[in-house]
Amino acid sequence: MKKPLISVVMATFNEPPEYITQSIQSILNQTLGDFELLLIDDSTNPDTMATIDGLAQSDSRIKLIREKQRIGFVRALNVGLKQAQGIYIARMDGDDISLPRRFELQVAYMETHPDIAVVGGAMDIMNKKGEIVSHRNYATTSFGIRLFALMRNPLAHPSIMMRQQLVENGFCYDETFNKTEDMELWLRLMKKGYKISNIPNALILYRIIDNIADKRIGDNFKYAYKARTKNFSWRYPLWSLTSLLIAKIYTLLPKKIVTTAYKIENKNV
Repeated sequence: MKKPLISVVMATFNEPPEYITQSIQSILNQTLGDFELLLIDDSTNPDTMATIDGLAQSDSRIKLIREKQRIGFVRALNVGLKQAQGIYIARMDGDDISLPRRFELQVAYMETHPDIAVVGGAMDIMNKKGEIVSHRNYATTSFGIRLFALMRNPLAHPSIMMRQQLVENGFCYDETFNKTEDMELWLRLMKKGYKISNIPNALILYRIIDNIADKRIGDNFKYAYKARTKNFSWRYPLWSLTSLLIAKIYTLLPKKIVTTAYKIENKNV
């Protein structure tokens, strides 16, 4: 059988049926349809599982993967990466929505930028009702990405597309990371000399259910510090030391300051 151009890796766990339906349909409705959707379902909710089963039966491009017991989010991602057949691998989450031209735009970028290993993009942020409430841009230049990566994750994880060759070269998510597993992977790639980038277009609608600061404080910042420690580079000692210092400061910030920072970053619309 002909291999697909794109493998979409989506790890799911008990998303509300309406969310997972919107997410999967946004993949099926892409203007570029040469893909397989590897859906690694870790759900225990019968309604979520039944919804996923029905969608999987409706389109042969969906390949449903379920293990006998829960494996967790990061391991589920690696299961998807290792089964991916496409030239490119796209990430997607079960409560977000990919905009219709996402794959078309990303493949065009990757094919005209052979030096880029991973590409992400901007995103619109929506609330639990699906209303767009803000917008977030990411750095698009090499210098801007390295500067942004000093302080934050340089890519929006559910928006990325990467070359399958990376997996063949041994790059998967570190399963010792329960959080910030994506940041750790990007830092590891950058340390090895791979280039990452963003296109300025909004590629996804990113759903925020609660205060976004609640998802970033505590263990999330601690794992971010761990990721930067693991990927310290003596080729760029000043950058690495500054990165570690900023990451350490984040672990000490009170929630109120983090919440304010996110409000400033996310442009209201």
